[in-house]
Amino acid sequence: MNATVSFHSPHLRRALEVIHASIAGMANEQMTWAPHGKWSSACILEHLLLSYGVTVKASRMVLRQAKPEVRRPTWKERFKVLVAVKIGYVPSGAKAPRMVVPRGMGPDAVKTSIAAAMIEMDKMFRQCEEKFGNKVEFMVHGFLGPLTIRQWRKFHLVHTRHHMKQVLALRRKMARISLAGPDSPVRPAAA
Repeated sequence: MNATVSFHSPHLRRALEVIHASIAGMANEQMTWAPHGKWSSACILEHLLLSYGVTVKASRMVLRQAKPEVRRPTWKERFKVLVAVKIGYVPSGAKAPRMVVPRGMGPDAVKTSIAAAMIEMDKMFRQCEEKFGNKVEFMVHGFLGPLTIRQWRKFHLVHTRHHMKQVLALRRKMARISLAGPDSPVRPAAA
């Protein structure tokens, strides 16, 4: 991954920096390690990669329109945006939509693809911003509802941070297991 990538959005640049910092020095074996039934670091990165790709695809569709055709957000959605985007809190335990569930991409492939996907997302957001402005809701998030381009950028930073905390927790767990001694398993035993 190239950390010197240029972004229009400081939020997306920061998201890539957080990814770099979180996985720095991880070997492929570490990237694929996970407790039984949980996602590995590589799976978490693939989930993010897929979410960036879905956003890019949807942005391209919106660009083909004369103007975004987006419904008004509900009060419940406005509250969710306040919590997730403004405050920066994403609750744990939510099930990922099928389209962003990891499919088993290898660590090298996901590491090399993620920066390119973020650059493409940044480009799409910039094109949408030039066409529609940044204050109009231009696309609907499946859980948060209609978001402006600004909110989409911030959401992707918050979402990335949320998952990179999970990667750091996996790293700590691996370190504890390796400190337990040479007889400790490389992978936790199945439940």
